[in-house]
Parts: sequence; structure tokens; C-alpha cells
Amino acid sequence: MKALTALLFSLALGAEPSFSGEPPWAVSLRPQEAFQGGVVEIRVSGRDLVGVKGSVRHREITFFPEGDSSHAALLGVDLEEKPGLVEILLKGRGESAEREAPVTLRVREKTFPREHVTVSPTFDRLDQATLKRIEEEQARIARIWGASTPRRLWQGRFLPPVPGGITSPFGLRRIINGSPRSPHGGVDLKASLGTEVVAPNHGKVVLREDFFFSGKSLVLDHGGGFYTMYFHLADFRVEEGSEVRQGDLLGWAGMTGRATGPHLHWGARLNGARVDPLELLERVGGK
Repeated sequence: MKALTALLFSLALGAEPSFSGEPPWAVSLRPQEAFQGGVVEIRVSGRDLVGVKGSVRHREITFFPEGDSSHAALLGVDLEEKPGLVEILLKGRGESAEREAPVTLRVREKTFPREHVTVSPTFDRLDQATLKRIEEEQARIARIWGASTPRRLWQGRFLPPVPGGITSPFGLRRIINGSPRSPHGGVDLKASLGTEVVAPNHGKVVLREDFFFSGKSLVLDHGGGFYTMYFHLADFRVEEGSEVRQGDLLGWAGMTGRATGPHLHWGARLNGARVDPLELLERVGGK
């Protein structure tokens, strides 16, 4: 209990927490407070450290070695995560001992924009065949999140998939005909019909399909429970199962599926959490 109290106290002061024992292992969170939809880097370092495992709310956090004396992981904070303290359990393995340390992350509430839309009442009238198709497509997507490659594919900083700016922000709450809808789980980027969509980082194509809502859709697995998504494409350039490098052509922007105009929907999932993909440009791969 004293060790836990000391650890929480050090976090509150902004100091670096550490595993107890000799030699000491230091833990850092960047940032130590994160907004809903944010990305956090967790780094454990110290002499005699050969491996780290982590979990949060029964979800595994995959750590990768970073040099000779540290291991790092990325943690996603879901856009609907409840504000407050979240406990992260870390298990370090040395050459002669294993140790545990709980670390706390403070999640702060983010104010997402709202948009009221009025459409024809027929907009949501879907026949049974379409509803069954949507259910099957959602199940297929859900299976992907549980089958990530354990090895790290991405390296360094992420690049934007298209050069255009934001047309619809992450986390947008739409109220259609007075009824709240699910928050926007990605960002819509400006892209005219036929704009080249490139891979922001290295990954493996684990989905290449034409879905009802998202149209021609691609999902890249970057390893360790880290995915990015590309929806409403006009056409594909890569095949499912292929590995891509940063900058490789994935396809061309379009308006397939439920889209009112050409654009690219770019999304990201990290440890099962829906995160703002623009966070990848700011927080991932930096020093």
C-alpha cells in the first residue's frame, strides 16, 4: 500500500514513477493527462529490463523494445471514455525477477462539436436485406480488432494520407431529425474525386471490401492492436493481405457508400479505443 501511495503521489507531482526493487525501473507517460480520443505513450526503462506487459480495463497493451534499456507502447483513450482516473497495470520482467506497478492516467473531458441535421424521414428506412448486410459487415469489422499481428510494423512518424484539410472533425455529434447518432469515429478530410490516398506508415492490409455505409473500405494493421481505416474510396490499389510501406498508394478518394460528396474518412483504433487519427501526426514517433 505504501508503494502504491508513493507511486500515485509521484504522478500527481509530475515526477516519473518507478517499479520498486533493485535495479529501479522508471515509468513515463506522455502526456500524463489525456483528453478523450487521445493517444498516450508509455515508456518503461532501466537496467536489467528484458520485457514489459501492460493492461487497462482487461485490454492488453503491447510493448515493443526501444533500444537496450527501455520498452514503449501506445495507449488509446476512447472518445467516450469516462473522465477521471484510469489505472494501468504494468508487469516488468528482468533477468532475475518480475515486478508489477499500477500507474494512473487522468482522462479529461473534451467538448466535441454538435451538428443538427434535418433529412427526409425515408433516409433511415432500410429493408431487412440491407439491415442483415449491415449486421454482417459490422461483425466482420469487429473480428478484425481481435486478430492483430503481434509484431510492430509501423516506424517513426505518421504522414497524412491526403493533403486536404478537415471537413468533418473527430468526435462530431450529429443530431438527425432530433435523434442523437453515434459520434464521428474519425475525421473527414478534403479530397476531390480521384485524389491519391497513401499509407501514413507501414502496415498490412487486413480489410479490402465494399460496405453499405463506408463504401469501398481499407483497414491497415500496424501491429500490436493499432489500426487505421480509409473509407469511401473510389477504387483500391492494394490487395487484402499485402504489406505496404509508408507513402505507398492505397487507392483513390471517392464517395462510395453513404457519402454526399467526395472525401476521405480516416479513422484509427488503438487497443480497441477510437482515437483521433490527427493525434498520430502529433504524438507518434517523436522523441
